[in-house]
Amino acid sequence: MDSASAISSDNTTHLLAGFVANLRHEDVPVEQFGYARKSVLDWLGCCVAGGREAEVRSLCDVIESMGSAPQASLIARGSKRSVLDAALLNGAAGNLLDLDDVHPQLIGHPSSVVVPTVLAVAEWKGLSGRDVLTAYVAGYEAMVRMGLAMEPELYDRGWHATGALGVFGSCAAAGNLLRLDAQQMVAAFGIAAAQAAGLRELFGTSSKCIHHGKAAMAGILACLWAQRGTQSAVDVIGGRFGMRTLSEPVRTERIAEGLGTHFHLAQTCYKRHAACGSVHAAIDAALELRERPGFSLDDIDRIDVRTHTLSVSLTAHNEHARTGYEAKYSMHYALALAFIEGSAALAVFSDARVMDPRVRALAARVHMSADPDMQYIEAMPSELALTLRDGRRTVLRVDTPKGRPSNPMDWNDMAAKFRQLATPTLDTATIDRVIADVARLEDADVGALMQRLSRATTHTHEVVAA
Repeated sequence: MDSASAISSDNTTHLLAGFVANLRHEDVPVEQFGYARKSVLDWLGCCVAGGREAEVRSLCDVIESMGSAPQASLIARGSKRSVLDAALLNGAAGNLLDLDDVHPQLIGHPSSVVVPTVLAVAEWKGLSGRDVLTAYVAGYEAMVRMGLAMEPELYDRGWHATGALGVFGSCAAAGNLLRLDAQQMVAAFGIAAAQAAGLRELFGTSSKCIHHGKAAMAGILACLWAQRGTQSAVDVIGGRFGMRTLSEPVRTERIAEGLGTHFHLAQTCYKRHAACGSVHAAIDAALELRERPGFSLDDIDRIDVRTHTLSVSLTAHNEHARTGYEAKYSMHYALALAFIEGSAALAVFSDARVMDPRVRALAARVHMSADPDMQYIEAMPSELALTLRDGRRTVLRVDTPKGRPSNPMDWNDMAAKFRQLATPTLDTATIDRVIADVARLEDADVGALMQRLSRATTHTHEVVAA
């Protein structure tokens, strides 16, 4: 660890910088790469599907109108732009539909920042899938450890960790790939932190995805500038006017604890449903109740939902959702759609379905309340109580929805999710090849993988036009 010789052990930024700069593939327990491959495939599906949306197409129009060097692929767009522009667009596309993974203690989405970063930089520099996986671990650890240090107070103050702390994840991932030394990484973290942003006020709007894209872009920019000798704060994490100006406390001991020996990828939570993670337990309960013998929608008089206080905070403002996107952040409409459609897949959350009189009538019968005793460990629990017209009452509580570590989605589940999200955009042969490439990502040709994902544009336009 030559570059760590000037690094101070009592400076948290220095410690994290040393970890990132010196992390190599052989330093990471092999099982962590299994989690990483699942997250890469999961994010790719989210990105391909998000690329079909009008907001991503319009952001792409803005980027392409400016022009930039063809360094990295714009997924499903059939073109290349600068590594910064690719990270921005792909990062935004990967979160737009809110199907990307989360880490509960981060209260944010690590992969929708880290994966677009590593793929853009690796494609640009001609790096290997082995390099991609190592850098993903470095970025994930940096981002999640910042969350452990600052949450939940950061969130309570109105910051969205994916943007505000995602700059550390992107910076760490890019720095590892670009082989910054530890002193350069200290500077890069300072430059990245200067770009920290992301406000919860944007939740429920499609522009929230800019938090993810900008964080990915900011981390790469920080590394490229620091690599050229630019200096910055010596301890932006623990310093008096550093990250603590966003929120206090900054528990620096949580960043240092087990750094390099304990990894957090096993706590990743994946989304089976195309909605905010705070409603997944309730959706699972609704789908289970719906399959019980004798169930009939016509029998429901009232639906009472007792849930975690954070779930109420995230969804109560969309009690009267008018669009599919608002319904993703609405307990009332997510449940109504799940009960009526028997699914909470992407296609269910359409504007037309949300405005369906049957959906609106059932949503009006949903009554939500917060239970301060419910604990958010892997997920936000929910208890559904159905009161039927004849007075009977059925109650079901779900603490851990599918996709959480103790109720996991395995590789076959992730492949099925990718197929579902990618099928409107990619042909079957390409889908099969992408799944196979990610399954053996250490040995895959990253440039060829990105070319396959990029070539989808013709198929995409046909689907949109239809």
